[in-house]
This record gives sequence, C-alpha cells and structure tokens, in this order.
Amino acid sequence: MELDPGSVPPASVPVPSQGLDDLYDIGRLADRLGVEHATIRVWLSRKVPWLPPPDGRLNGGAVWRASTLEGIEERRAPGRPGPKRQVTTPPA
Repeated sequence: MELDPGSVPPASVPVPSQGLDDLYDIGRLADRLGVEHATIRVWLSRKVPWLPPPDGRLNGGAVWRASTLEGIEERRAPGRPGPKRQVTTPPA
C-alpha cells in the first residue's frame, strides 16, 4: 500500500485533532511518564510547577490535550517534585 505524497499534509500544516486519541487521562499520562496513577494525583494536588492543569474533565477524571503535554518529559524534574526532607540523626 502506497501513500499519495499529495495526500499527506506538510509538517508545517497543523494536523486536525485526533478526537479522544488526542486526550491523556491520568492513567495514560502515568504510563507515559513511567509512574503510578496515584503519583499523578499527588502531583496534581501539590500543583507541581511543571505539570499543567488539566484541560478538562471526562467521566469525573482529569484530561489533558496532547498539545498541552508537549515537552513534559523535559520539564519534569528528576526525582521527587518537592524539596528533600532534612534527615537528622539522634544524638549518640
């Protein structure tokens, strides 16, 4: 099966939305980032700066457009999102 080069839009032309395939729910975003679903919920509640607010809600759950999440892997700080806890050793 060959594609007609005239039927493929050039890269500079925006491609129309893919419908539901264009949406990321918490589970799909967690899979993309390699974390648990609960981790995404915690990040949302803590409002980590690199995670954009959801674009909407679907069936009661947060959803983002794929375009909103472009580059999220680069913006995400490695490790825990908050400051590290200070560990104090008890006096001997």
